[in-house]
Amino acid sequence: MPHLICYDITSDSLRTKMGRKILEHGLDRINKSVYLGSITESSLTQLEALLSGLLQQKGEPHDSLIIIPVTAQQVQDMRVYGENGLDKDELTGDKSTLIV
Repeated sequence: MPHLICYDITSDSLRTKMGRKILEHGLDRINKSVYLGSITESSLTQLEALLSGLLQQKGEPHDSLIIIPVTAQQVQDMRVYGENGLDKDELTGDKSTLIV
């Protein structure tokens, strides 16, 4: 199922580490601190535990992490303005690749 993950983190090093972990779990960066992509429930559980743990250990009191489940239809209906190379089929996990 697609999920949207975003954060507001003060520390550059913590922000970088969290971003790297999200990318390692297969989500795509769609904005500076916003990620979107399909992720399995088990992988999401693991990622959420990791990110929330990092935030508790190294975050500031006003830092935040938000994880929102979205439907594939909501991703397809998303409107994007400006320069952005989003592939909505890839973000929803609906892209099929033909290997010849």
